[in-house]
Amino acid sequence: MYKKIIASALTAATLISFASCSNDKPQDKETELTTEETTESQIETTVGAQSWTGKWQADDTEENFEIYDVTDKGFSVHFYHDEEGNIELFEYDMEFDDNEHKVASQTGSADDNGGWEYTFILGDGSITVQSKLPDQTYYAV
Repeated sequence: MYKKIIASALTAATLISFASCSNDKPQDKETELTTEETTESQIETTVGAQSWTGKWQADDTEENFEIYDVTDKGFSVHFYHDEEGNIELFEYDMEFDDNEHKVASQTGSADDNGGWEYTFILGDGSITVQSKLPDQTYYAV
């Protein structure tokens, strides 16, 4: 009789063990790496988006811009700046120049952009825009 009880207990333990193992989905190393890379990318993008995204206004002019579509590579910007006495809309694609996502410049080079190239430097609550013109500081609106 004890033999039947012990055999039944061992059989039950074996079945439970197999059942718990069958719920684990196998993952290959490539899937694991992709998941880790995606997570890091999403974290960087979120941090960048919180820092850069939004509307920014110059103190002493009507110039302003709105940064949107921030990724871990760069962002897009609607830039309303003075063009011969009129505020006009220009759209730029910017790419990050550093790993900390604190400096971004226009995609391409100054030669690609007609001799102009804007560089945005993220500060504490401000963005300094460098170009051929004197530097201009913009503040979050």
